[in-house]
Amino acid sequence: MKKHTLIYDSECSLCVRFKKALEFADTENLIQYKSVYDASVYVDFPELTQEDCEVEIHFITNEGKVLRGGDVIAYLVTILPAVKKFSWLVESNSAKKAMDAFYGQLNDMRLMKRRKCFTCGRGQRK
Repeated sequence: MKKHTLIYDSECSLCVRFKKALEFADTENLIQYKSVYDASVYVDFPELTQEDCEVEIHFITNEGKVLRGGDVIAYLVTILPAVKKFSWLVESNSAKKAMDAFYGQLNDMRLMKRRKCFTCGRGQRK
């Protein structure tokens, strides 16, 4: 069976911790993990750009569907055996909004950390 693919920022400590947590929860080894800085990602998945992947998390299902942002978190809850029993929690619209808000806050924090300034966002590296 073809694996799902998670594109993550290997230079971000939050992203690396998230990846490690997923590896622990992925008891059936369903996901392969690729760094946003790995050029082969954009050869294997030409519909993606590094710029987009640096802005938010991307996940490619084993069927080729591309998910972004909060949709990734919602999908992971449905496929990972360790958390699948909680998938019913994300099936309502209010839960989806809550997960999107949670992801949005984490991603904002990640982007500010990447820019190295938590208050103004200045000093962004290129």
